[in-house]
Amino acid sequence: MSPTESNSTQAVSVERHGIAYASEDQRYGSPRNQFTIRFSPVIYLAGIFVGATGGALGLGLWGSITAIIAGNLFGAIGTGLCALMGPKLGMPQLPMGRAPFGYRGNVLPAALSVVVYIGYYTVGTVLGGKSLADLFNTPYQPMIVLVALLSIVIGIYGYHMLHVFGQWITYISVVMLAVVTVYMFAHGSGPGAESTLAGSGFWTIWMVQFTVVLGYTVSWSPYASDYSRFLPRRTSSWSVFGYATSGLFVATTWMMILGAALISLDPDGDVIDAFGIALPEPLRYVVLLVLGLAAIPHNSVNLYSGAMAVLTCDLRIKQAVIVAVGGILGGVLALAIGGSSFADHFSTFLHVISYYIMPWLAVLAVSYFKVYKNGNAFPPSSEFYAPGGAFSGTNWTGMGAFLAGVVVSVPFMANEFFTGPIAAQWNDIDFSYFVSGAVAATVYAVLARPVPARASEQETSNQPS
Repeated sequence: MSPTESNSTQAVSVERHGIAYASEDQRYGSPRNQFTIRFSPVIYLAGIFVGATGGALGLGLWGSITAIIAGNLFGAIGTGLCALMGPKLGMPQLPMGRAPFGYRGNVLPAALSVVVYIGYYTVGTVLGGKSLADLFNTPYQPMIVLVALLSIVIGIYGYHMLHVFGQWITYISVVMLAVVTVYMFAHGSGPGAESTLAGSGFWTIWMVQFTVVLGYTVSWSPYASDYSRFLPRRTSSWSVFGYATSGLFVATTWMMILGAALISLDPDGDVIDAFGIALPEPLRYVVLLVLGLAAIPHNSVNLYSGAMAVLTCDLRIKQAVIVAVGGILGGVLALAIGGSSFADHFSTFLHVISYYIMPWLAVLAVSYFKVYKNGNAFPPSSEFYAPGGAFSGTNWTGMGAFLAGVVVSVPFMANEFFTGPIAAQWNDIDFSYFVSGAVAATVYAVLARPVPARASEQETSNQPS
């Protein structure tokens, strides 16, 4: 099948591949599509809320921008490193964790990822539904149902449809963002552009902005290979890494800086209302319409990857059923949490989820790049799908490193629920992300040993989808 046929015919076919290994005759595509599939899911209102976090706390425009760039750079690199694993191993991201964590042990990070996916799907549904309801002056609940239903449909069609939608959303949003950026420059910054903070107070809020940004962007890592696994095995790893990293970094940074610029116009107000200050009414309407509708493919990505996570937990449920159930559950949550305090809950959610993602990412990266020599020393693919195979049970070296990273980082944590003793001494600055990642990576790198590879090339798995 040619790439053209794949794009045109498979995009309108319901995918039933599940988490099964993608054999070479099923591979197609170009690494360039990694840019659009990373760019498009973040072009919705959440990035604007994240970018406005520091400005609303007095950080100022340039303080916010530097924290945004730094946080996105770290997070995008992590996601790019995960994306390049897809073509080599031919499977979604989370099943790869069976190597360092064991077949059963890997259920824990997979289950935590399900929570992340449903959480982000709920966020997208709230923001998309509220935006469309406000624009069309309709009740909130019907718009939530509409956004949820469309998201479910696209998620059921799966990988190919998501890539096609990603391309079109990228094209449209680049034009829209360019126009908005020109208007923002022409309008200039507002009274919130100058920081009202100094000394340790400034750096405390800078770290708040940085960690919220990092939490948002690095949380895309567990999704990464879900959308690169059908690329041919010999695809350049550097190309996959470059396109995936740049797509996510450009999109998140652009959206968040836009949020920082908007909140500077009205630091005590609502960041979405600030669109009305900078943009003429017709353009504001179009921008919010695009951003509201863009929540739909974002949601579908979360539902699709959520299905991959559930299947990784070895639950024998059809992929389409998982997508539908996840969509309904997230829709109900969206109806429940979409109140006036939503932005605060969203920031807390982003902050907390990174506590598990950083040590997970550290262990997975050491496993792939060091222990298994850039993915070349793994046993055949069938071992990833055999409960009693090479990766059976729980690998306590990987699981221990993962848990050690989380536990050791607790004193460095700072959020609205808990502040550790070390963080308290550092003016509530949260360094736990770096501590957990460094500890997990170090412990696993020192103790891990590879499962010997067999004299066999990659095989197609019989894992049901």
